[in-house]
Amino acid sequence: MKENGKELEYKKKYFWLLADIENIKARYMKEINKTKKIACEKAFKDFLPVIDSLELSYKNSKEEETKSSLRITLKIISNMLKNNNIKVINPSKFEKFNPTFHQAIISIKTPEKENLIFSVLQKGYLINKKLLRPALVGVTCK
Repeated sequence: MKENGKELEYKKKYFWLLADIENIKARYMKEINKTKKIACEKAFKDFLPVIDSLELSYKNSKEEETKSSLRITLKIISNMLKNNNIKVINPSKFEKFNPTFHQAIISIKTPEKENLIFSVLQKGYLINKKLLRPALVGVTCK
């Protein structure tokens, strides 16, 4: 069978429309994923004070039963963070200060080295290698 000019034109338009629909679907899926990512980041950021409070309660608790319950809760939260690609920034003492991941809140003068962390006041967090909250630290200076 021989196709005439009109049939070829309609086929061409049909394939262009199919391509447009595929492009719209791809843009739509990309936008949905971006929105989900932003929503997850906000939800986890809003949850960080709860984690801070639970850790502080655990640290200051005297009763073993309470400590045990808090330990289990913190373990569950730790697994949840790990499963969602959230990493804790908890610098060690005398680690070099890194302004990308740390926020200096206190500084003390020392005759020795400067820009070393001497205290961690609050842990920081990364989500998918993006800073969610910097660690609040005390730093040495000359």
